[in-house]
Amino acid sequence: MLTRIITGLVGIAAAIAIITKGGLVFSAAVLLLSAVGWYEYHKMASSKGYHVYPLTSGLGSLLLVGMAALGYYVEMEQVFTLAFMLMLTALFFIFNAIEGLWHHCMRDDKNWLANTALSMWGMLYCGLLFAHIIILRVFDGGPHIDLGFRVFEYGEVCLWVVLLGTWASDTFAYFFGRAFGKTPFCSVSPKKSFEGAVCGFVGCFITVLALCILCLGVSLAQAVAVALAVAFFAPVGDLIESIIKRSFEIKDSGNIFPGHGGVLDRFDSLLFTAPVVYYLMLLISIFGMYQ
Repeated sequence: MLTRIITGLVGIAAAIAIITKGGLVFSAAVLLLSAVGWYEYHKMASSKGYHVYPLTSGLGSLLLVGMAALGYYVEMEQVFTLAFMLMLTALFFIFNAIEGLWHHCMRDDKNWLANTALSMWGMLYCGLLFAHIIILRVFDGGPHIDLGFRVFEYGEVCLWVVLLGTWASDTFAYFFGRAFGKTPFCSVSPKKSFEGAVCGFVGCFITVLALCILCLGVSLAQAVAVALAVAFFAPVGDLIESIIKRSFEIKDSGNIFPGHGGVLDRFDSLLFTAPVVYYLMLLISIFGMYQ
């Protein structure tokens, strides 16, 4: 527990510095996390005899994250950035199948379907989802926000809302689950309890609702929608990572964060909440639903 707390404090300090700095520093940090996350995924798959293609899955992941950063620095419209990323994703799907076909024909790969599917999922999971962390950070769908001690860019506040919400989900679920958990929540993650899951949902919902109302300037109905989305998708992201690890019979995706595991262990919830909140905030921005 001491190791977990120390790592958490160091991580929070690093997150504050990197998110506050933004720009190239933030994009480079997310790109690094994406690369490490893909490597963890590749190692997990390799441990069970599968081959995740590095050329299309690995390089494709990095290009998708890189495009998110490039869309900011060349000041492209958000819709064009997303359209280009989706086109790039479709192209890499095709190239991924071709790379798998080459392995099948030239190297007698007997697991073409499984390897190709795993490679595609790796690109989406470690590429497209990580890219949305950058897209959310640079989101300019609202005015700059003065919180008294500092003026924040709107996207920066959106990212902090998501981060604090996912942390609240994990924290409430963990501590209340340890204290009061009795009913198993899901077979894929036997240590999680129904009581902990409920407390995690409620704690996350209240945290995000309060932050949306106080910091983002959205209507109450929209704040409720964002809070429900984060409270629901945070544990979904965690459970999906648990399913992946259970499928490969791995306890942790890595050990880069002492006491917390790997990149995918630590960012599993954020990978699902960041894209969902981005598109919700984009809709709010388009329809002008601010107070």
